[in-house]
Amino acid sequence: MTNRFLAMWPFLVEWEGSRYENDPDDPGGETRWGIDKRSHPKEDIKHLTEDRAKAIYLDEYWHANRCEKMPFPMGEAYFDTCVNCGAGRAAKLLKISRSAKGFLDARDAFYRRLAEARPRSKKYLKGWLNRTAALRKHLGIPK
Repeated sequence: MTNRFLAMWPFLVEWEGSRYENDPDDPGGETRWGIDKRSHPKEDIKHLTEDRAKAIYLDEYWHANRCEKMPFPMGEAYFDTCVNCGAGRAAKLLKISRSAKGFLDARDAFYRRLAEARPRSKKYLKGWLNRTAALRKHLGIPK
């Protein structure tokens, strides 16, 4: 595992959590360590270990999206966006801005649009925006 990925792990666990959840308003369904059943139908989500979750994030999010190839802190901001919004959305946001600050501004704007378009998701907006603010602080990116 890379040092940069390992440095992001505590942040990721803080925001994704380690408990098993099954929120009916979460389109991903069962979730643990932020790994959802919809995206990982073959995983035993309820019994997912930290080591297995770490391996999934490293392979499917960090390496697959070439985060290590991006300069700090862009790679870390991109990684967290892939986790929270999906790799497709992260790629679209990257087209808007290649600076970490502009990228995270675009991410916040996406969250606001999503909450307006999907009323059941409005309850997540404050948490999404708090996560981006915490990520800025964690990575030293000004608001």
